[in-house]
Amino acid sequence: MKKISPGQAIQAGWLRFKNQAALYVAFTVVYFIILTLISSVGNGVGTMFGFLGGAKVSLAISSIISGVAASFLTLGYAHVARKDQLGEPIEFGTFFDAFRVNQKPLLQVSVVSSLVGLISVIMFPDEFFNMASGQIQDPDEILMLIQDMGIDLRESSGTLIAVGLIQLVFSIGLMFSAYKASIEGSDLFESITWSFRLSMPNFLRIFITFFILGVLTIIFTVLTLFIGLLAIIPIITLVYYDMYDQVSDDQVLGVPLDKEDSF
Repeated sequence: MKKISPGQAIQAGWLRFKNQAALYVAFTVVYFIILTLISSVGNGVGTMFGFLGGAKVSLAISSIISGVAASFLTLGYAHVARKDQLGEPIEFGTFFDAFRVNQKPLLQVSVVSSLVGLISVIMFPDEFFNMASGQIQDPDEILMLIQDMGIDLRESSGTLIAVGLIQLVFSIGLMFSAYKASIEGSDLFESITWSFRLSMPNFLRIFITFFILGVLTIIFTVLTLFIGLLAIIPIITLVYYDMYDQVSDDQVLGVPLDKEDSF
């Protein structure tokens, strides 16, 4: 079994970012702009279909559209990191390689991952989504709804915790599938099964990495008044990429270091 090293992943993520910091920050700005525009379109499409199936359907459709777009954009960091490791030339357009190669398997994996992210949605009452979408606006009605929901949530807390744990397991189990599909061109079934086979034995190591990144993100975001997100987001995605690289069958050994960090 290939074991993931959280420390190595975090260090490699930082070094990769530092070596191409300006490029990663510039793309992150573009990433936010594109994702915001696509999310707006997704919300519009979701609202259109929401008339047919309610607020849950609207949320599901908009989440899938946004999730697929985010997956393709996020994989751009991985394609740049891969070429950087291989010593191949990198340009800004490399961030959009996920849109050029292996689009079909990545699209399939992205849709499945987005659907998994919606598991917990089915556990909440329709009234919650109606309130969130603005369909319920009367203050008294909203207050009564919140009280009723509080009772329902307390009564079903055990189920919600179980669903949350299931979603956590699937989220970690699927986390390498997009890389397998986009970088290696594997099909949907192979990408998902391979990801589960490698991530589940490393579940605790991945969870520890998530926890460390979460703490560092909160601290750094507060200290930099959210501006630091332009650096944090690419670093996190590069840490995820390094975890994939550590367990990949096509592993690229080593992290390109500048002269200052060579040893």
